[in-house]
Amino acid sequence: MRRRLSALGFAALAAASLTGAARAQGPAPAQESAAKQGAASPLPAQADALVAYVTKAMTDHDASAFERLVNWTGTRAHRKRLTLYQIRSGFGRPIKAASLEPMPQDGLAEATSRGTLKANMPVTERLRVVFDEPPVEGDAPPTSVFLIGREDGTYRIALLVPTGPPKGK
Repeated sequence: MRRRLSALGFAALAAASLTGAARAQGPAPAQESAAKQGAASPLPAQADALVAYVTKAMTDHDASAFERLVNWTGTRAHRKRLTLYQIRSGFGRPIKAASLEPMPQDGLAEATSRGTLKANMPVTERLRVVFDEPPVEGDAPPTSVFLIGREDGTYRIALLVPTGPPKGK
């Protein structure tokens, strides 16, 4: 089953979760732990470090790690809330596999074709997280996909942001 990036653009993040979007979220122990430590780990600069960073953040319910990893440039407040909600929907779910893969050359074409959305940074790869859960539609397991780019030598999650001001403004 091929996921459409336009659906991901609606949430301004290429993180689509096929199940559990309305799952109640538990406490965030990793956030408390990071606050106690007083220092956050550096953003990943290597592909394997990015995969480990994201899977650990999902396993540990660490929203602050994702907030640091996401490039929020150009994101409006309601989209930021929706993006964080989608990210949290993957927290605590068993992860079967996670891998970084090249972004198809036309990977954002459908999402950006109307001219109302654009990536807030160059997207070169995508991170696919496959959950160890039964398929919901067809034979594909539930998956989250993140748009990935590089900024200042580190990996960042790119978002689809509006190209102009909000309607009526």
